[in-house]
Amino acid sequence: MVADDGGDSFRSLHVGAGNFARGVFSAIRNPNAHEDGDEISESEALEQLAAFSIVARWVDNATVETIT
Repeated sequence: MVADDGGDSFRSLHVGAGNFARGVFSAIRNPNAHEDGDEISESEALEQLAAFSIVARWVDNATVETIT
């Protein structure tokens, strides 16, 4: 991600990342965890893994700033 310069790009990136992460968990993780369904294909599983990988990379690269 980019440094917080107070600009629109920073806010847009963070809002988009949050929306993407919530969407991945809502659309991929939650149904797979709560339903007994058919197994997905290998290619679909790799696509889903790639989506979670992006979220994991963003989290890994994030810094936490505390407000004092």
